[in-house]
Amino acid sequence: MGSLRSARTTPAFRLAPLSRLALAGLAMGAVLALTGCDSPYLPPPAAIQKKVDCLATVPGWAELPASTPPANLSGSVPEGFIPVDVITCSQDYSEAGGVPQTLVRQQHLEGDYTALLAALAKPSARGGSGPCTADMEIVPGLWLVNAAGEAVSATWPTDGCGKTRGRPDTAKALAGLRKGPVEVLLVPGAGPAPQPGPGPRPTAAPVTSMPQGAVP
Repeated sequence: MGSLRSARTTPAFRLAPLSRLALAGLAMGAVLALTGCDSPYLPPPAAIQKKVDCLATVPGWAELPASTPPANLSGSVPEGFIPVDVITCSQDYSEAGGVPQTLVRQQHLEGDYTALLAALAKPSARGGSGPCTADMEIVPGLWLVNAAGEAVSATWPTDGCGKTRGRPDTAKALAGLRKGPVEVLLVPGAGPAPQPGPGPRPTAAPVTSMPQGAVP
């Protein structure tokens, strides 16, 4: 028994728990380094425009006509900006006489914009060092219009990987709004749209405004 007590009081025995703690600390540090530490930020306020310009913000695959928007075209919603209309901008294509045409759909969304403004006010995360998926996320351009007809291009909040799926409140808020009229614009001077895959080919879409409920 004497030898056992003396063994527990030896320096090597006392250092063993300390070594285990040190290893645990190193392991925790490795986990933190892997997941990264995202730094929250809010982009500068978007520049107020005289009207909506979907061609400047619409995502898609065709080359849209060059535009010269201000450097801060898109950003956070300026303080005091009260929207009375919300428009999403998405790129589409159609075909007329066998010739592909590039289109832009301006979808008006109606309802209470409180949840949307709250979602857009949440900060994005500035890239951590954690793992990210390699897929490219495409989200619609998002414009808010006030009673004077002025418009701002709102930036979707994103996570540390630059994806909106890590900040889902904006998409949820948009999904809760009613779909209003859709304006279909033919893009002048755009490159050809990609050829559709197997299956029915889309017919030409008129350049017009469609009533509420006309487009799913």
